[in-house]
Amino acid sequence: MSAPVALVVALAVAAPPPDEVIGGYHDRTELRAPEPEDGEGRVMIGSILFSLGLLRVGVSAASVATTSPTRCHSVYGSSVSDRTCNGLRTFGYVGIGYGTLMVGTGVAFLAWGLLLRERHREWVRRRGVAIAPLRVERGGGVAVGFRF
Repeated sequence: MSAPVALVVALAVAAPPPDEVIGGYHDRTELRAPEPEDGEGRVMIGSILFSLGLLRVGVSAASVATTSPTRCHSVYGSSVSDRTCNGLRTFGYVGIGYGTLMVGTGVAFLAWGLLLRERHREWVRRRGVAIAPLRVERGGGVAVGFRF
């Protein structure tokens, strides 16, 4: 046998099994998982609900404090009836409950969105592309790294 034929025969016999890719790289036909959601929408919704819920709780607590039986007539005037003060106080308590629910929902959405954001960042890290600010002794810039 000539040397090239012997080399071809040796490579054919020593070829890896068909399910193994040489070098451990991904096969071009291998399907990759789809990109996970980044969670930005849920973080935005959660921050809005949380802020508005805190605002609602604060305003409602002030309403309850100003409509207490000892302060209602001095704050709203002597022409206000006790029935009106009771109605305003009830409205304040309902507002505290509603605001508390908004705060709880906002916290849940924030936690959910931040969890999705972290999963997305981990997925980006595994993909092998990294863009980050670079700071050195005399200047800085942007560093781009690729991993194949």
